[in-house]
Amino acid sequence: MVMKKLPAPGDLDFVPIPGGADPNLVFGVVRRQIKGGPIQTVPGSVLRRLCPGRKVDVAAPWVPSCYRWDVLLPSFANDEFLDPKRLSEKYEEQACNNLKDLLVMITLRFPNPDRLHLAWEDAREFALERLCRERNVAVIAAMHLPVEVGSTNPPHIHLMSPARELQCFGFGPFVRPFSADAGKAMIAAEWADWQRRRRNSDPADG
Repeated sequence: MVMKKLPAPGDLDFVPIPGGADPNLVFGVVRRQIKGGPIQTVPGSVLRRLCPGRKVDVAAPWVPSCYRWDVLLPSFANDEFLDPKRLSEKYEEQACNNLKDLLVMITLRFPNPDRLHLAWEDAREFALERLCRERNVAVIAAMHLPVEVGSTNPPHIHLMSPARELQCFGFGPFVRPFSADAGKAMIAAEWADWQRRRRNSDPADG
């Protein structure tokens, strides 16, 4: 039976793909619109993660307020795209008619992190290797520390990838099946393998 896509739940801008063995990995794709849901944009979705809990204007200068953030690029991308605002706006500038895929949204939760900088560096390196280098996509990473605003939610990192390869001239081919529902199983398997390799290579575990 084919499942019908419903609008994103709550205040989310994507529909999380269910299933998988890792409850601390959330995956979905921000679409331009799902059914009768609101119209989404790349700048809007990215900025809300860079400035969690704040009302911000995408047209104003971006001043990220999350715990940590970075922009990771494939090797052929121009340095101008290290600016998340410029990167997000460029995607919209080069959007074709009836564009559906905006952002691949991967969230990695860390309920009991050893040290926050280790979690950040591990997720960042994973994104650089498996997303930027192997799939030629850009990644905007944003780490949230909810305890800073009185929340009991665990630390987590959003890895946001515009859903087209990034070339020297801008955005090129689309990246399906990575930017489809099947992308969750792919990323979940790669993240599990990444963590397993890390554990096996950690001298502290020997």
